Amino acid sequence: MKIIVSITLILLVLAHNNSFSQEVSTVASLEPQHLFTLSSGLSLHSLRDEMMSPLIYRGTQIPIEFSYRFRGLSNRHKILFYYDNGELNSSITNRTRESHYIKNLNLSFEYSFATKVTSLEDFNTTCFLGARFSSMLNMRNQYFLQGISHASAEQMTGLGIYLLTETSFQNASNNFLSIEINIPCISYALLNNRYNAYVSEKFDDLNFEQDILWQIFKKGDIVSFNKLFEIQADISYNIFISNNIGFGLRYRFHYYSFEQFQSLLHSKVLNNQFLIGMMVKL
Repeated sequence: MKIIVSITLILLVLAHNNSFSQEVSTVASLEPQHLFTLSSGLSLHSLRDEMMSPLIYRGTQIPIEFSYRFRGLSNRHKILFYYDNGELNSSITNRTRESHYIKNLNLSFEYSFATKVTSLEDFNTTCFLGARFSSMLNMRNQYFLQGISHASAEQMTGLGIYLLTETSFQNASNNFLSIEINIPCISYALLNNRYNAYVSEKFDDLNFEQDILWQIFKKGDIVSFNKLFEIQADISYNIFISNNIGFGLRYRFHYYSFEQFQSLLHSKVLNNQFLIGMMVKL
């Protein structure tokens, strides 16, 4: 954490010096931009899988994220891939006996589109509205005792309302602050109606001689706020130290609560991400 704070301070100093070295202009660049960013940092997880355990599991992981962002004259496109994999511990984790901990895998893909709806010229801010298509997998192997573990997961693919604001701090600078909010409204969710690791109303009749993944996919459900509440909120500051090279500082808040069985069992996941990325502009 100290290393990340130090790097963040260095980048902010570079951005401050860069802003004074640029010529003052009353017209910002109107050329479309293609931004490619590779990021890493810290991902803080907090998870409670009520189907598996009443305990809360927490842990810190090092994620990898790649994103592409297109900034047009009036539209915004963004593609993002995210991966992290690590261990989460509970209040009674025993590393000697290898008990009460989770091996946790997270994969996600996002495509966002938004179009300009208004400008707040006094604040150098532009507001966009659109939609985000997202697909995520949170897969866990939960160890209760040495050699005894059970698997659990959520897989949701959904479409949500996407809000974006971008704020520039100097007229001639490419540096900008962005705030993003996404709320999935409708999703196709797999692995529903489970009341323990191996018993489910939908999966008791699986034919193990056929394609298991295809059978699980066909048994998914379309869900909305009745079974899934999810929100993502991002704030990022993008700093250019030359015409084509920059750095991105980003914080993401991600939370979801997914109904596993009726209204009795839920999976609740909270993820806080602090990422630093290298950015290339074409």
